[in-house]
Amino acid sequence: MNGQTSQDNRNLIAFWDKAYILSDEAREQLRQVGPDDWKELAPSEKLYQAAASLGGRKKVLDYGCGDAWGGIIAARSGCLDVTAVDVAAGAVETARIYAQVFGAEENMHLFSIAPDWLQTVRAESYDGILCSNVLDVVPLETAEEIIRELARIAISGASVILSLNYYVSPETAARRRMELTDGNRLYMDGVLRLVSRSDEEWERIFEPFFTVERLEHFAWQGEETETRRLFYLKKRV
Repeated sequence: MNGQTSQDNRNLIAFWDKAYILSDEAREQLRQVGPDDWKELAPSEKLYQAAASLGGRKKVLDYGCGDAWGGIIAARSGCLDVTAVDVAAGAVETARIYAQVFGAEENMHLFSIAPDWLQTVRAESYDGILCSNVLDVVPLETAEEIIRELARIAISGASVILSLNYYVSPETAARRRMELTDGNRLYMDGVLRLVSRSDEEWERIFEPFFTVERLEHFAWQGEETETRRLFYLKKRV
C-alpha cells in the first residue's frame, strides 16, 4: 500500500469517526421513534428492499455499516445473525444506539474493527453481505482488497449487495467546477470523498470475483434522477 493510499485511509477513518457523532437534536428525535420507524432508515426504497431481501439469510455481514441502517433492516426483516462493522469507532457507537432504539440489538453483533479485519474472517462465513457507500469513497487499492476479501468470506450462492454513489465524468466535473485528481478522485478539505468510476469500470473490477446478476439505479430522497448504483452480485465458483 503506497503512502498516499495509507494517508487517505487514515484521513477517512478520522473523518467518518466524527461524522457519525449524534447531535443533541438527533438524540431527541430518536426518543420519539415509533415501532415501525426502522422501515424508514434507508435513504431510498430500493435500498430498503435490498437490505430487507437479506432478512431471509442465515448470517449477514453489513460491512462499513455507518449507523447500521442496513443491518438493522436485515435483522428486523428476519435474519437472526447480523454482524455490522466499521473502521470508524464513532459510527459503531451510533449503530449500537440505533440497534437498541429500533429493536434489533438481540440479533446483531456490532464491532469497531481494524482496517485488516476482513483478512481475519474465516472463509465462507456469510450467506448475505451488504456494503453500502464504501467502495467508491476509499482508494482503489483498498476497494479492490475489500472486494477480494468479501468474495473469500462469502459462501457459494451468497447474496452480495454493493451500493455505490453516482458516476461523475471528467466533463461533468469540469461543468460543475469540481476538481478531480487523476481524473476520478474528489477531495474535500483534504479528505477523499469520491472515487468516480462508470458502471462498466466497476463491473470489470468485480469480474474476477463476482458475476453481476442485476444492476439497479436509484436516487436518495430529494434527488430527481436515479444515478446511484446498486449491484446484486454472486460469487464466482
